[in-house]
Amino acid sequence: MCELSVYMVAGGKRELVMESVVRIVVMDGRILFEGILGGSKEVDGKLKEINILSQEVLIEA
Repeated sequence: MCELSVYMVAGGKRELVMESVVRIVVMDGRILFEGILGGSKEVDGKLKEINILSQEVLIEA
């Protein structure tokens, strides 16, 4: 599977937001992440980068 780890990037630091993400929905400045086990998390920010090879998503605060 290709689950992703999501990180918030601010001031040169990366903070883990959620692991095992399989779905991302962008909605007017907010981003919803849904995990493989059914959990979800919604954050404010802008989608900066999705890297499937490293299985990471970067969100800009």
